[in-house]
Amino acid sequence: MPPIARSFVRAAFLYFVIAFLLGALMSLDRWLNFSRWLKLAYLGQLHLLVVGWLTQLAIGVAYWMFPRLRKEQGPRRRGSEALAWFVLVCLNVGLLLRFVLEPFYLMGPKPWLAALLALSGLLQAAAVVGFGLLIWVRIRPMEF
Repeated sequence: MPPIARSFVRAAFLYFVIAFLLGALMSLDRWLNFSRWLKLAYLGQLHLLVVGWLTQLAIGVAYWMFPRLRKEQGPRRRGSEALAWFVLVCLNVGLLLRFVLEPFYLMGPKPWLAALLALSGLLQAAAVVGFGLLIWVRIRPMEF
């Protein structure tokens, strides 16, 4: 498994654990009333599971398992490694920005928070486009 694919998979498992621990903490918060932020973090927790865990795991496994490019491509048979790292960074920075800022935005919308949330969405969208560019060339028609 290439190092970048391992990075996606490890990050995915980290988000998996964090999301479930956060869910347990949110359940305790209903009883102990820790923080207002936790009450509003439910969307972020869902985002950690769907984007952080499922999507990131799928990207890592797809990067590793999809058919490689032809042998003429040499060591870059999985496509641009720089683009793969770009996808990893954009996806995770966007995800973490949203996770941290969204509860504060829900407490009281402010223009600068809205701008940062928009930036988080743009970063995640850039990651999706980058992943599409990376994988699209590796999808070949079936040969009979």
